[in-house]
Amino acid sequence: MANNHYNVAVIGAGPGGYVAAIRAAQLGARVAIVEKQYLGGTCLNVGCIPSKAMLHIAEVMHNLESLDELGIHLPQAPTFDMAKATAFKDKVVKRMTSGVGTLMKGNNVDVFDGTATVDASRTITVSKNGEQQQFSADKIILATGSVPLMPPMPGIDGRNVINSDTCWSFTKRPESLICVGGGVIGIELACMFSALGTKVTVLEMLPNVLAPVDEEVRRLLVRILTKRGITLVTGAKVEGIEDEGQQKKVIATTDKGQQSFTGEYVLMAVSRRANTTGLEQLIEQGLDQDRGRIRVNEKMETNLPGIYAIGDLVHGAGLAHVASTEGEVASDNAMGHEAAMDYSVVPNPIYTFPEVAFVGLTEADAKQKYPEARVDRFPWSAIGKAVAIGETDGFTKVIIGKYGEILGAHIIGPDATNLITEYSLAMRGELTVDEISETIHPHPTLSEGLREAILAVEGRPIHIPPKKQPARAR
Repeated sequence: MANNHYNVAVIGAGPGGYVAAIRAAQLGARVAIVEKQYLGGTCLNVGCIPSKAMLHIAEVMHNLESLDELGIHLPQAPTFDMAKATAFKDKVVKRMTSGVGTLMKGNNVDVFDGTATVDASRTITVSKNGEQQQFSADKIILATGSVPLMPPMPGIDGRNVINSDTCWSFTKRPESLICVGGGVIGIELACMFSALGTKVTVLEMLPNVLAPVDEEVRRLLVRILTKRGITLVTGAKVEGIEDEGQQKKVIATTDKGQQSFTGEYVLMAVSRRANTTGLEQLIEQGLDQDRGRIRVNEKMETNLPGIYAIGDLVHGAGLAHVASTEGEVASDNAMGHEAAMDYSVVPNPIYTFPEVAFVGLTEADAKQKYPEARVDRFPWSAIGKAVAIGETDGFTKVIIGKYGEILGAHIIGPDATNLITEYSLAMRGELTVDEISETIHPHPTLSEGLREAILAVEGRPIHIPPKKQPARAR
């Protein structure tokens, strides 16, 4: 077994798994990684990367609407070719997944192609096309990810019912689409399809879409999405899906009673569930679970010796960048280095139009936990760069504690998903508002709004009138 034994074996090559493999290799481990479908996992193949490629196309389409105002006149109305857009997306995905393969080779990670089954003795069996390979490892990191949740209901297996994994291969733009689920996945996809010209209706069972988002941010985003033609129906419990000629009919119970909604396609985007395929033996051998997820400690250790779990398999934020960090923590511990996972500062990006990003507490949660918390916001309409590029919807909101520490930050507007990093770094480094306000921010940039929001919460903004007398003189 000498040649079939590894220091670390990683099951799953998504953003958690392949990062874990690289980190273990950096620490001197002989590493194997097993992937049953494609390198890069959900994120690179049917999640983060293809969605951002298509969202980029959708954003370009949306920006065409303002060309006339900018003095740019097209000789004829632009047309859209869904097949070419899909081909562009495929090219992006291929480049990214090929890059993961290159990283595995560069770090001397052995890649096994097939479905892995694992047992508590840390023996891994890889099966593909009726053939099997077997090897063992000192430590195993489970990173098998998640799959779309398809709740049992009449008609869910019918034609033209798709999910967030299967909605990426259209050669013709859907004329209309009913999106079941108003969480992050559903709203992002609704924005994408709507900007491409699809008539979109979102059905959400909860009273609000995007439940985790700060209420003030959510209200503004809902107004903008509604203005752009997306129909949002909340409090809608879907009962079943039927065919109605060439259309699909979704039947839902709402506060108005039973209603039906029709569209060419139905997109199921209610949630995702942990993918435990291949872990059946471990579960039989006592692998501890909690509501369908694997229970781990702060070291990402399961209750079985030498076995770790990360990413969508465990309870957490369900974000690729969090899975990657968990992978690094798991590998550090697997190789004898002390590391603990810290979820106190997790930036959350949402790729809507406009973008939303947040870190830390919402205003409601902060005021409940810290009654002395101070809150204010700064509008993009007061930032020269935002005005110059025609992106003035939204604001930056900052919540600070009594010592000037940042408790939370929320951005809705241009490039929010990049800009949130400044606040994340500040919170992680325990910086106060003084250290941000005393840092020179370049002009003209969107990042000026981050400093201005800090000044606003202190009652001394520069580019909007103060609401009250400045808290203290400088």
